[in-house]
This record gives sequence, structure tokens and C-alpha cells, in this order.
Amino acid sequence: MLGSVTSVLVYGLGRKLFSRTIGILSGVISAFYMPSVFFEGELLASGWAAFWTVASISAFISAAEKPRKLNCFVLGLCGALSIINRPEFLLFFATGCLWLFVVWARQRIAIRELLRAILLLAGGFLTIASPAAIAGYRVIGKASILPYSGGINLYIGNNPHYKETINIRPGLAWRKLTELPADYGIKDRFEKERFFSNKALNYIRTQPAGFLKGLLYKTLQFLSSRETPRNLDIYLFRKWSSLLRVGVWKAGGFGFPYGLLLPLAIVGGVHACRKVSTPIWLFLVLYPSSVILVFVASRYRIPIIPIISILAAIGCTTIWQLFQSRKWAKLTSVFIIILTVAIASSIAGPFYAEQLDYQPEFYYGLADSLDKHGHTQEAIQAYSQAVSSRPDYVEAHHNLALLLVDQQRIEEAITHYHAALEADPQNAGLHEDLGAALFKQGKTEDAIKHYQKAIEIEPEKATVYDNLGTAFFHLNRVSEALQYYSKSIELNPNDAVSQNNIGNVLALQGELAQAVEHYEISLRLKPDDPETLNNTANALASLGKFSQATIKYNQALRFAPNDAGIYCNLAVCLEKQGRITEAIQAYQKALTIDPQNKRAQQALKKIPTIDPPHSSR
Repeated sequence: MLGSVTSVLVYGLGRKLFSRTIGILSGVISAFYMPSVFFEGELLASGWAAFWTVASISAFISAAEKPRKLNCFVLGLCGALSIINRPEFLLFFATGCLWLFVVWARQRIAIRELLRAILLLAGGFLTIASPAAIAGYRVIGKASILPYSGGINLYIGNNPHYKETINIRPGLAWRKLTELPADYGIKDRFEKERFFSNKALNYIRTQPAGFLKGLLYKTLQFLSSRETPRNLDIYLFRKWSSLLRVGVWKAGGFGFPYGLLLPLAIVGGVHACRKVSTPIWLFLVLYPSSVILVFVASRYRIPIIPIISILAAIGCTTIWQLFQSRKWAKLTSVFIIILTVAIASSIAGPFYAEQLDYQPEFYYGLADSLDKHGHTQEAIQAYSQAVSSRPDYVEAHHNLALLLVDQQRIEEAITHYHAALEADPQNAGLHEDLGAALFKQGKTEDAIKHYQKAIEIEPEKATVYDNLGTAFFHLNRVSEALQYYSKSIELNPNDAVSQNNIGNVLALQGELAQAVEHYEISLRLKPDDPETLNNTANALASLGKFSQATIKYNQALRFAPNDAGIYCNLAVCLEKQGRITEAIQAYQKALTIDPQNKRAQQALKKIPTIDPPHSSR
């Protein structure tokens, strides 16, 4: 729907500035530009950015014609929304406003009317920017409509190792990059961004030749006829889409449709350069410059497509007019221009980003989606394809191992954990999860080694201490279990599991009152946990508080109505209170759930012998 509205706006702008024919043709080009369709289908910001391009330029042109109240206010709204959508709009919007003020001054508008127009424009801008900035302050502690990730993005595209940083993939490599400021003791999020900004600016200042070379490289990339991938390679999706097979392809270095659209737009721009409105030229210079200053990817080029479509439509009509009028010499020169631009935009490269294999990431994304939708087996297959394509894909190995553990395929999971650790041996999460898999396999001593390695790497991770406590508890090394459970609670006192676990250790040591205290803390954090409710009831029963224990057992059964063990515990507690009939009913309920339950069978055989004797008359 958004793409359709954008195409209608393109039609309106083309018709207003040139002709109905140009409007229709440019709207059709915009609507059928398959890279735009693809990125809109991915629900990325590119679709909105294309919309705001046309809306902002249309608003500038309308406000320049006459500074009506609505025109100025809408322009302010468009400016704020476009900048929030894409910070690269900032330079265009600011420069466009300066141009607009000059236009208004030349129109000799009355000072009062001029001030009103400026205030309305600012009012429209602040209507959007103010609440966005306030929300930003509440969430991240900074009142700004610009993303605080600007520093790292600037660094990625401007450093001596641009080839390596531009190819950093989400996951391990990205995490290492983002953790770079920590090596210098920087932990504050804004200080981290300032760290990356300073590194980029230092590179620009100290190595201007390298910086200019990088700008030239990125300019060629922006003008390239091919679609430059970022996290997604659009060409990879062609095998599943007939529309993409027709609308997006490359032959050698030439890429369609941009390889044809760009030369047609240049022809149209040259032919109608005096008729093209200033905001269009400003956008075609300033937006690409803002992108090139950082780094280039195909989806960042989408916002210029609506405007390129209008110029390409002019190029098409120019060719048709030359053909109709039989001006063969001019027509030949136009085709030479088209051919020259098409070749020039296709010979550079392949660029760094094009040299990666994006198939593993595609299958990783597919697997993640399948897993979230409950298609576990298909997710396992997709993760397997990801690690098959990239054997050192840490995240894919890790997620695949987690799924395999859930499927009780422990040995296979351990193989993938080891493969992941080969690529990333200092990953605390991998060591912890491998330890959990080994513990499930009964290899408790091996599990302890990996838990301890995880603590060595990340000593403040509470869950590892809890798992380590459980491992020692399993080995009946109670004092060590208590030590690690205590450390887990020290690091995270609001962890219900750790509070329950330390209660178990204390109960085993006979410290029942203290055990109940920890169970109660656990229940405050997670009141619907049947295991903790059962443990609390057991401790209360051992303290002789049978009525309180009965209440907890019944609460546990509300959340675990098919747990035969809890029914047996409740039955024992009822026996202790002399409530024999209720105890028998509880044992019978346990046998209904588990007919082979020996504890209930044996207890029912003994109950008649412990019934209180009838009193004689």
C-alpha cells in the first residue's frame, strides 16, 4: 500500500512539473521497480524513505509557490518524519529550507507573513520532533531524533580497514566491533558512539588521501548498476520469485533495472535541466552525498528512485520524440550516452560487499523464522544448511545445538557446540550451554569444566553460577553447591530458580526455616511455579506445619494437576493430620494419573491399619 501511494505521488509530481504523460510513465516505473518492491516486502525503512522523498520535495515546491499555512506546516511535518526515518535527509532538509527562505525573500513577501510561514514550518517540524526527542530521552537518556548509532556507522565506512569493517556480519564479528570501546574502559553508550566518531574523524584528518579514495570508491558503488548487498542479497531471492527473476538480474557487471534507469535519467536530466525544480537537484546531490559519506548499500539507494523515475520518464519521451521527428543524429548521440553510462556504471567492482556469500545468512534467518513459528524440524534443516555453507558460523552452530538438545539429540548438539567453540573459544554462552548439554548427558564433571570456563570469561553471569551449583548438588558436594547458589543470588537476587535451588540445599542440610525463606522469595518472583510450591510444602510439613503445607500442595496442584508425586505428598500430609478419607482420595488420584505408582499403591495397603479405632458404645 505504501509503495502504491508513493507511485501515485510520483505521478502527481511528474504531472505537475512536466506533463500527464511524464506523470503516468514515472508512476509506472516507480511501481514496477522491483528492488523497491523487494525491500518494502522486507518491511525495511526504505519504503518509507521513498515516500518521504516525494512528499518532502512536493511540499518544498508547494511552499515555494505560495507560503500558505497548510503548505508550511506539512513541510515541517515531512521534514521531521523523513529525518527520523533516514538521518541522511537532514542535510537536504536544512539546505532546502535555506533555499526556500531565499525564494520567499525574492517574492518580497511581507515580514509578518514571512515570519508566520517560518513559525508554521518550525511548528510542523516540532510537532513530530519534540515528542520523538522526549521519548528518546526517556529511553536512552538523550533528547535527539537522530540515532545514537551514527558514530559506529560513520566508522564502518571511514577507517583504514574499510574492506574488513564493511563486510562485518551480524554475530560474533559485529559483537567484537561493538565491544571495542570496552578495551579502553568505555562503557557508557554515548561515550562508545563518541569513541567511534572520533576514530573516524581522526582517520579523515590524518589520512585525507585514503578518505578521498574511499569516497570515490563509495561513489562508484552508489552509481553501480548492480544491487549492493548489506545483510541481504536480493539476487539470492530470485530463485523463489518470478517477479524478481524478471525485474532484477545481472549479466556480467551489468545490473538491471538500475543499469537502464540511471542512463535514461541522465538523458532526461540533461534534456530538461532548466525545467527540473531546484529541490529535485538538491536532493539528487545532497542525499547521495550523505549516504556516500557513511557507507553504501542497495537499500539506501531506494529513496532516489522516485525522482530518478521522473527523469527516466523524461528520457523515454525524449527518445520517442526524436524518433518521431526522425532526428537520427541526436537519437544516435542519446543512445551513445545511454550505452556509455550503462558501461561506466557496470565496469567498477566487484565491490567488497559483493564478494561475500550471503547464502548462510539467508538460511540462518529462515531457520530463526521457522523456529519462532514452531517448525522445529525445518528450522534444524535450515540451520544445518547455514553451517554447511559456512562451517565457522558460530551463531548457527549455537542455535542448531540448542534445538537439538530440545529434541534429545544431545550427542549431535555437543558436536555443534564444539564446532562453534573452535571458531569462538572465548564465548561464555557457548561454554555454559555446552555444560548444560553435558550435564543432561550425565557427564557432570565435564559440564563443571565448561561452567567454570564460562565464569572465567564472564565472571558476572549469574546463571552460570546457578548451573554450577546444580552440578555440584548432583554430585552430593553440598557445600560447593551452596557456595555457587549463593553467588548466583548475590549477582541476581531476583532469580526465582536460584532462590528455589538454594532452598533445596538448605532443606537437605536440615536448615528448614531458612529453606522456606528462600522458597517464599522464589514464589514472590514466580508465584505459579508448582515445583517451588511443592518444595515449600515439603519443608513446612517437615517443620510440622501441616495445615500450611496442605495449602501449598493444593496451590501446586492448581498449576500441575497431573503430577502424581504432588498428590502423594499431599496424601502423606493429610494422613499426618488424621484426614484419612482425603488422604485416600489423594492417593487414588495419583493412581488415576499414574496407575503404576508404587508409592501410592503401598500407602493404600497400609492405610486401613492406621485408621483410628471406632469407640465402643
